[in-house]
Amino acid sequence: MHRNVGLDWAQDSLRIATLQSGFRGFAVQEVRAALLPAEGTPAERLAAGLASAGLVPPLGPDDSVAVSLPGGVAATHTVSLPFTDPKRIEQVLPAEVEGAIPFDLDEVVWDHAVLGQSGGKTDVLVGIVRKAVLREFLEALAAAGVEPRVVTLAPLALSALGERGVLVPEGAPPLTAALLDGGPDRADLALVDAGRPVLARSLATSNAQAWAAAATDETARNRLLSQMLRDLKISLRTKRLAPQRLLLAGPLVTLPGAAERLTAETQLPAEPVALPAGGDPTSALALGLALRAQTPRGRINFRKGEFAFTRDLSSVRGQIARLGVAAAVLLVLGFVLGMARLSSLHRQAAAYDEAVCAATKRILGTCTTDYRQAIGQLSGGRSRAAGIPRVSAADVLAELVARLPEGSLPLLDDVEVTTTAVRVRGTAESFGKVEEINAALRKNKCFGEIKPPRTEKSRDGNKITFSYDFPYTCSGEPQGGA
Repeated sequence: MHRNVGLDWAQDSLRIATLQSGFRGFAVQEVRAALLPAEGTPAERLAAGLASAGLVPPLGPDDSVAVSLPGGVAATHTVSLPFTDPKRIEQVLPAEVEGAIPFDLDEVVWDHAVLGQSGGKTDVLVGIVRKAVLREFLEALAAAGVEPRVVTLAPLALSALGERGVLVPEGAPPLTAALLDGGPDRADLALVDAGRPVLARSLATSNAQAWAAAATDETARNRLLSQMLRDLKISLRTKRLAPQRLLLAGPLVTLPGAAERLTAETQLPAEPVALPAGGDPTSALALGLALRAQTPRGRINFRKGEFAFTRDLSSVRGQIARLGVAAAVLLVLGFVLGMARLSSLHRQAAAYDEAVCAATKRILGTCTTDYRQAIGQLSGGRSRAAGIPRVSAADVLAELVARLPEGSLPLLDDVEVTTTAVRVRGTAESFGKVEEINAALRKNKCFGEIKPPRTEKSRDGNKITFSYDFPYTCSGEPQGGA
């Protein structure tokens, strides 16, 4: 069963969100959380957390998993370009990235996401991580049995909640708000304007000891929030965006008095984010990562180049085996269907032969199953069918009238038509009209040799009388037919 899974791997805890995709959208399956043991390597602690979370079934090769890099290991830069052409953006960005980092471009993995375009300008968010750091991170995940399809930035994953419309009621306008996920060693901010991210960045925060002290000590709490508020205010002023509210997520939600202090300092109503199906606000990032796993394209993903995602070979072998079985079944069904059609055609051919034999025996006195021979014998002079004319005199007359030109239509005084000859006498307005009639009749292949007509002026001298006598050759009968 295919699932989209978001893993929020923090210092001391693991949060997992799973989505089930369908034709009509997606549904949140479950959101789970587990504490990580204090001892062991990062891979051992993660494996213990996955086991403690108790996913059923456990993560497997058919699951699409998304994770975010730990805070501080990835750098972000916002680049403003004076054009909107995607091809030019792709061409210019490598030079922009190389100028922003103290490393060679070959030492890093980078990707970008377009945040917005207006006034002929494009705002691009670029994420950069050193290859050595990314390799170590992926090796730790692999050691715990996790092969992520998406490795992205936490703020961008957080913005997916606004992009996919999971934070507003159905039919409501798209979200315009600031999403703030804060916790030990990590604080992420995403500004969403009408459902689209316009800013995604990490904020300054404190370590786990400071957060533990802030839970009970007001002085420590004020110090922790002041540090976060400084970066938050700068970010809001930079984008000149007026969010409707400040949505809180992560351990920040459980910090006493945090919402009230943030409301007072930012003049924005701060409240815990309301996740679908009554989800815990502390699992917002995990749900955003699951949404990013469902639609990995168009946003930053560090699984590229030598780190590109490849599925487990055993899964590929299993899929090939299933495809082979399906192909074999289709071949067998095709063979059976072909044999059935062939048998049906044989029965039809036998019935046709029997009908031709009966007809020729009744008419000719001999049985013939070849329809070509039957037609030839039935058309021959020795058969009783030979006397049946192929056309009638009425057919010949209709063909004659149809061939007379409309602009020179004569008055026919006398017409004698058989299936083998035509005799016509009529009156035309002039010799020119007679020539037009003569030219029109010669175009018909069934009219034999048409000699110049006998013509003379009428008694009053105003019109021309004419007469034609020519054979009709398409009836296949001897002269003097019906």
